[in-house]
Amino acid sequence: MLTWIRRHWKIILGVLVSAFFLVFSIRIFDLTEIWHSLRMASYPWVIPAVLLYLGALTARTWRMRILFKAERNIAFKDLLPTMAMGRGANNIYPFRVGEIVRWALFHRINRVTGPLALASILIERVFDGLTMLLFLIVVMLTGGIPREWHEMAYGALALFGLALGTIYALVLWPEQIHRLAVWLIERLVPARFRRRVEGLADRFILSFATIKSAGSLTLVLLFSILVWSFETAMYRTMMVAFGFGVDFHRLMLMSAAANLATSLPSAPGNIGTFDGAVILSLKPATGESLAIAYVTVLHAVLWLTETLAAVFFMWRTGTSRRQIARMAAAEKKREGALT
Repeated sequence: MLTWIRRHWKIILGVLVSAFFLVFSIRIFDLTEIWHSLRMASYPWVIPAVLLYLGALTARTWRMRILFKAERNIAFKDLLPTMAMGRGANNIYPFRVGEIVRWALFHRINRVTGPLALASILIERVFDGLTMLLFLIVVMLTGGIPREWHEMAYGALALFGLALGTIYALVLWPEQIHRLAVWLIERLVPARFRRRVEGLADRFILSFATIKSAGSLTLVLLFSILVWSFETAMYRTMMVAFGFGVDFHRLMLMSAAANLATSLPSAPGNIGTFDGAVILSLKPATGESLAIAYVTVLHAVLWLTETLAAVFFMWRTGTSRRQIARMAAAEKKREGALT
């Protein structure tokens, strides 16, 4: 039993986190009201919602092209299948193992070196988090929070500025930042942890050093904002399908909360983490039953769009699930696990 737990601890942790989010977010709900909301929804609105999500996938692909451009210029049509298959894998495997699949596909299919592929995925995650923080700052500074929380808004703005400034410094002066990091680690970290911390710092610094251009970094930030603007517009479109709307502040808060929650380990497809964050964000305005009905359909549309896009490109490229699993296993063994 203990051997099985050690072997599958990531799956167990993901399921537990997902279950916690669902139990924490859902208190009292009426199945009759949920069913009524599902029946009364206007499902033709799913079509523009899917198109908006595909717009987000397109923006993600262009963002990744920019990150790879320092090494080689990959055609959009060659990179899009990899992005789609990698994101689709997150709907099948727990604990965001789809990122390892995407890493392997970048290396094996797009011929990107392993370190650059890994660095680009790390940078993508960092900028997604920064964009969500930016969304929260917009909510705070446009009157979406009580006046007594305004100091928190300015603190978040300072944190965003500090993080962004640090990233630009990593791109422009990686050697100097590396020397500073080593100096700090040698003085602040106990000797037995020093080598491991230095390894993590090296990987982080070298990841951003691969961009090599402040202009490219700015484009990555702009495309990150575009990605999440598309997705937020999709969330708003699906609200129209259910006959309700929320103010700008709650919409941005919901988008930020839902997508920050999906960075946590979870069951396949971010089940539980995404749903719980959406329900907690919406139910003060819509009631719990309508929020549950809405997120059930929204998540189903997201899951099906990503998964069907992945299946389509697997068919177009002649890539089987077994081949993808073999590539991911080989890359994981060679470079070590991504997460």
